[in-house]
Amino acid sequence: MAVIDKDKIIETIQAVTSDVESYVDDFLGIYQFIHRSIAEQGDRIEKLSTVDLIAIEDLYQDYEKLEHQNIVFQKKEREIVNLFIFGDFKEDYQITWELSEVLADFYVEYLILPILNNVSYQEFQARPTIFTEQLKHGVRLYEAKRGLHRNSAAISR
Repeated sequence: MAVIDKDKIIETIQAVTSDVESYVDDFLGIYQFIHRSIAEQGDRIEKLSTVDLIAIEDLYQDYEKLEHQNIVFQKKEREIVNLFIFGDFKEDYQITWELSEVLADFYVEYLILPILNNVSYQEFQARPTIFTEQLKHGVRLYEAKRGLHRNSAAISR
């Protein structure tokens, strides 16, 4: 069995995505809406101790904003959006159930169905190019407090 370097995988994901807190072009508020939904239900996600990171694909490739006229054009209609849940898990039905409930308000508000892609580290390691391509210019919506902040003095679990 190959050794899996979780920190290296997380760093790879972080390199191709932006943090939701520093993302400035969320002119429709989609990323912030999902981020708030996750934050409000943070205890539910933290109970799923195997979830380390949640990221969303780039939604704004389908929109164009004209700054001088304050107009937003939708270049392509979107019915779904891919969310990627990364962690060290084998069975993921509980993760899918919990996040489906957390994201229900997002679906009702934006009429975009979130497709949950639960990606274990083993799966990422087997096909890293596929996942990094899908997440290029995406946004990280959630990062677990443990392990990801390995440079901090206290690591909580």
